[in-house]
Amino acid sequence: MIEMAIKIGITGPVGSIKAEALQKIIGMLQNDGLNVQGVLISKVSDDGKLTGYTIEDILTKKKVQFCDEKFVSRVKIDKLGVDTRLLEEILIPSLQKARESADVIIIDEVGKLENTTKKIHSEIEETLKCGKPLIVTLHKRSRNPVLQEIKSLEGVRVFDITPINKNILPFKVMHVLKGEE
Repeated sequence: MIEMAIKIGITGPVGSIKAEALQKIIGMLQNDGLNVQGVLISKVSDDGKLTGYTIEDILTKKKVQFCDEKFVSRVKIDKLGVDTRLLEEILIPSLQKARESADVIIIDEVGKLENTTKKIHSEIEETLKCGKPLIVTLHKRSRNPVLQEIKSLEGVRVFDITPINKNILPFKVMHVLKGEE
């Protein structure tokens, strides 16, 4: 069984190793019969060039591209325009539902999302403070105060993923969630 309110942060360099580890962790949790909810962020690229991001609700599998080089917006992520309405349409109900009924909540790339809108900021804040186990990923060099905020939460463990530990990290996270470490 999972320990109550364990919060896990996974930081690491830009690239796919955080996403790969997170997918492995989600699979392990689901194999243990746990209800995993929240949001996943994926890069969209064209010939190796970053052109946008998608957000997916883990529970409903609904996925939209909310960030694109063609979007005109004051809100930017990695110099790409953000359609905050599309982002809110997936993220807000996903986190609200997760707080109600998930066994474990996932927020991928929390540092990129946190400051897009006040509504998103408050949803993420509320989710971080809820009494459920939580796994968030953050960019390692994020200057975002969210990383400091997460580190200050009670019961939080932050893991730095590297190419060397990427295969064992999901198992370490599972041990922490189960209170074995």
